[in-house]
Amino acid sequence: MSTNSMSTQHTLTIQTGLEVVAVERLLQVTRYRGFQLCGLEMKPLADNNGLLVTLNILSDKPISLLTAQLNKLYDVQHLELHAPATAALRA
Repeated sequence: MSTNSMSTQHTLTIQTGLEVVAVERLLQVTRYRGFQLCGLEMKPLADNNGLLVTLNILSDKPISLLTAQLNKLYDVQHLELHAPATAALRA
C-alpha cells in the first residue's frame, strides 16, 4: 500500500488515568482524525496512579489536528510529542 502524499510518523507519549477506557478514547480520537496507528505500548506509571501510553502514528495531516483533540480528553494528564521520524529512503 503506497500513497503519493508524504506521510510522517509521529510518536506520542501520553499519561492518562488508571482506567483502561482512557486508552479506548485515545484510539478512537486517533481513528476519527484519520491517523493510522503503527504501534501502541501501554504500561502503568511508576506510582501505579495512571498509565503511560506510547502511540506511534502515521499521517500526511498536521499532527496538531490530533494533539489538540487528545489534550481535550479529560483522561489525558500529560501529552508529549517526540520528533517525527522521516520515512525517506536514501539511495
